[in-house]
Amino acid sequence: MATMWPRLLPAAIRAESRRAAEIRVFDALAAQLGLGWTVFYSRPWLGETASGAEIDGESDFVVAHPDHGVLFIEVKGGAISYDPATDRWTSRDRHGINHTIKNPVEQASKSKHALLRKAQAERGWPRGHFRFRHGVIFPDVQAVPQHMGPDKPRELFATRPELEHLADWVAQRLSGGNDDALGPHGTRVLEQLLARPIQLHSPLAYSSADDDEAIENLTPQQFHILNAFEDLRRVAISGGAGTGKTVLACEDARRLAAAGQRTLLTCGSAQLAEHIRLVLRDSGVEVSTFSELARHLGTEARILTGATTPRSEQLPEVVFDSLAARPDLAYDAVVVDEAQDFTPSTWVSIDALASRSDGATLHAYFDSNQRLYGELRSHFDAYTLLPIRLSRNLRNTQNIHAATQRFYRGPGLIADGPVGAEVQWLPCDDGQIERTTLNQVRRLINAEDVLPGDIAVLSPGSTSLTALATPLRDQVYAGLTLSTIVNFKGLERRFVIVLATRDLSDVPELAYVALSRARVHLMAVGPAEVLDWLRTDAPRA
Repeated sequence: MATMWPRLLPAAIRAESRRAAEIRVFDALAAQLGLGWTVFYSRPWLGETASGAEIDGESDFVVAHPDHGVLFIEVKGGAISYDPATDRWTSRDRHGINHTIKNPVEQASKSKHALLRKAQAERGWPRGHFRFRHGVIFPDVQAVPQHMGPDKPRELFATRPELEHLADWVAQRLSGGNDDALGPHGTRVLEQLLARPIQLHSPLAYSSADDDEAIENLTPQQFHILNAFEDLRRVAISGGAGTGKTVLACEDARRLAAAGQRTLLTCGSAQLAEHIRLVLRDSGVEVSTFSELARHLGTEARILTGATTPRSEQLPEVVFDSLAARPDLAYDAVVVDEAQDFTPSTWVSIDALASRSDGATLHAYFDSNQRLYGELRSHFDAYTLLPIRLSRNLRNTQNIHAATQRFYRGPGLIADGPVGAEVQWLPCDDGQIERTTLNQVRRLINAEDVLPGDIAVLSPGSTSLTALATPLRDQVYAGLTLSTIVNFKGLERRFVIVLATRDLSDVPELAYVALSRARVHLMAVGPAEVLDWLRTDAPRA
């Protein structure tokens, strides 16, 4: 049986009625030509005119044999007519509709000469004068007149009766003359020309940018929630990872400040506070971690002196005492991000911060994952905070969202983002985690065109991060983030690599935070048993 390119015609091609004549020829050639023959179907080509203008064409079939040569075939279906007065060719389909078609003889001849020139330019093309012929098949025509013109002799054509013996017609068209044999090597070069495998790499940076753009377009859709509670002074907004709590908190604070209210946005993480400061620069919103705020207020109210360094458990008392001594230090509006991280004693002082006037605002944004933080709603009820729930994940791709849901226990969430790339689980021995991570970082930057600033490497502890800091200190990695999972709460990157050390399975709540930080591409590197635990939410590894 002949070698066919393609090996099989796709169903979509066979379903096209306009290709019916070509499909009939394809099947006949496949069935009748034996070993040694190679058939290329629908081979386009691009050439140039004498003036350098581009011309393009296509050969319906190229049939090659190392001993017999190469035949270029044009196929035209329907009833064929040729008018020499106008040099016009037409085809009438089964519905009686006439279609103007190109001169099939000229098409086959042009393809022959164009592809011969291209073959001669290929490296390894053998020397010699090889048999390159052309022909035309009319599968729906009974016969062709003996004389159609000096360039159109009868033997140039095959019609419906010849289809049953198409191999004989091909052999006849490639007979006669003293041409050199193309040989197996020449056939291979022709195959490389007409059926060369092509694999073009699409960097992850491209697909991730497309996914990220889709996510960016989704995020502002949550802003309508702000309109819904803009007249409510005390609300608690809950949502799972990716529901846009930090984005909403920033926009909420911006609007409050724009309305002329002295506004504070506070959170627990220094890294998150730094990020929010950049987002809200020039907005008039004061951004501070609670510990920074306590020390500032304590100094302003002279509760603290320069030599005093209160312990973390003393900070709520410092805030409360400072506000008692200096009521003017309170705010018109307080927005709290990652509110679930604050202790009950801290909330007493946060409530006091929003006391500048009777109409002061307190808006708290917290994670609804009950598995991690317990039921917080009853706690917020003590501060008369009206509950509002976010139900749509607008930050993560659907694949990343699915990975995080194994560690989520709370109200249902819907992932609105694109499907995205599959999460990559990269097993390695404990001692190879840093090396494997380093290789992945280099691959993303060097092979996948990912910007270092779009990458975050997260670890349960600082030991692995310290080991990575030295090889990643080169300027080429500038902007890449190395962070513990706890310090990265509330933040995100397009690409996140999670160091799934055995320490991660000691604190399961970190898995939820770590996996949900990636917007479009997530990798986890670690021992197979820890990765299995992450993927299946099995008992502790």
